[in-house]
Amino acid sequence: MAAPSNKDAALRAQILHSMNILDTTPEETFDRITRIASTALNMPIALVSLLDEDRQWFKSAHGLDLRETPLEHSFCQYASDDGSLLEVMDAADDVRFAQSPFVSGPTGIRFYAGVPVMSAEGVRIGTVCVLDRTPRSLLPGQRQILKDLAAIAAHELELRRIASTDSLTGAWNRRMLEIVATNEFHRARRVKRPFSIAVLDIDHFKGVNDRFGHEAGNDALFGFASTFRSVMRKEDWLFRIGGEEFAAILIGADGMAAVEALERFRREVADRDFAVSEGLFRMTASGAVIEAADLEGTPTGSLPGLLEKADRGLYQAKREGRNRICLLYTSPSPRDFYIH
Repeated sequence: MAAPSNKDAALRAQILHSMNILDTTPEETFDRITRIASTALNMPIALVSLLDEDRQWFKSAHGLDLRETPLEHSFCQYASDDGSLLEVMDAADDVRFAQSPFVSGPTGIRFYAGVPVMSAEGVRIGTVCVLDRTPRSLLPGQRQILKDLAAIAAHELELRRIASTDSLTGAWNRRMLEIVATNEFHRARRVKRPFSIAVLDIDHFKGVNDRFGHEAGNDALFGFASTFRSVMRKEDWLFRIGGEEFAAILIGADGMAAVEALERFRREVADRDFAVSEGLFRMTASGAVIEAADLEGTPTGSLPGLLEKADRGLYQAKREGRNRICLLYTSPSPRDFYIH
């Protein structure tokens, strides 16, 4: 039987990256969860499993000497999106799992029970699950323990996101930019896809503060970030890296696609009315885009080098008249290409 469709794969990957959890070392917080699950439910195997785009990665694995498996072999991919428990009493008799190498092979899994770990957005990002090599079922009290442990795991993961955001705008912070870029360079190589980085800035931001006050300036920053979230795709990232300066990472977008997307965002910013006590005002934004990984997923430079070049492009866009997005080439070119 085919695996269920995964419409939230890109968003789920972004959420997991925002938690800075994938490919990290074992932590007692999560190992404690799997130890409790194994002991309380009398199970040989307990996992905190996270579902990346193409793999199942284990933040904690009690009784199993693996850190990840292909997503196609995952029991957890069948967990419900509504947060309810999935219980498979005998995997060998279930058409979804009978041909899995973890059932038919030497691992010999027969029983599975997992509760989804849900993000604040209601996206299933993984499970807390237990497995056994003999068919069985859980008691009602054991099912509740598994649900409670999944809720604890979700809460712990959400705390990581809170520490990574800018409190004024809701954008991610600079430290998160470094983490996400590093993860995306690895992912681009693995799945052979491009991504682009942009540096963006509110034009004449000081004039907003001088004319309307700092509260209006804060509103402008928040409005800029909220406009990005409403116009761009869910999998695109926005980071506040300075006073009125932002960076963006556009997943799966080559340079031209990124410019086209950010042009839509730029126009939306320019057409939006921002309200202050003195009335309404408008603002514009400028930016520069550079392709960070090409169509084969090969990096075009390091994050510091790409940001430095994008920053120079941003100031060139301002010298050209502001309210524009430019595309910068990573290979030698007679001139950078500007979109007005």
